[in-house]
Amino acid sequence: MPHPSREIFIFRHGETDWNREGRFQGHVDIPLNDHGRAQAEALAEKLSPHGLEAILSSDLSRARETAEIVARRTRIPVFTDVGLREAHLGGAQGLTVEEIKRVHGAEVLERWKSVAVSDADVRYPGGETGAEVIERVFASLEKFIATTSYLRFGVACHGGVIRRVMQNIIPQSDAEPQKRVLIPNGVVYKILWEAKTGWNVPSLEPLGSVHDTVGKSIHTVV
Repeated sequence: MPHPSREIFIFRHGETDWNREGRFQGHVDIPLNDHGRAQAEALAEKLSPHGLEAILSSDLSRARETAEIVARRTRIPVFTDVGLREAHLGGAQGLTVEEIKRVHGAEVLERWKSVAVSDADVRYPGGETGAEVIERVFASLEKFIATTSYLRFGVACHGGVIRRVMQNIIPQSDAEPQKRVLIPNGVVYKILWEAKTGWNVPSLEPLGSVHDTVGKSIHTVV
């Protein structure tokens, strides 16, 4: 039986060149740039007081390298899981916001970014829906909880994944959608898992100041 409670620090990878250019990455494996590596070092500093015992990471290199930089500072193991990848964005991958609007239309872009429950079924052509992303991400998290004894661990992943996780945990309806969470590169949120009550988010505010890790550059493109 898993321990009845876990503390989880879920964070977004550092900056990539495509983030800087405003291009949607999805499953395309774009590495960190030098600024992204510096953000990961700052993230390691921010997380070091919290006693992480391990990090579970997306297998995409931008998340995995971020995890490895944090892990070196704290001397903890890194595990990877393909289930934590960013959403597959199909025909939107590699495009900027303006290109997506031109090729696929503004409506699909707005619905993809929406926090409304009724928009969980939207997808770009050839891509995943938000509901599909949530299903695989929580399967990976719950498998890690069920098969390890780590009580406090990090999750290195992607902006779209964090946004969907927060949407899923916090009660909402179409009548009262939650506010949109901040997902710049290097952002980190604390979430909780309890055996009896399931998932909980103590706060919609990032852990510490967003500017502690991202400096003057805030990119929200996935």
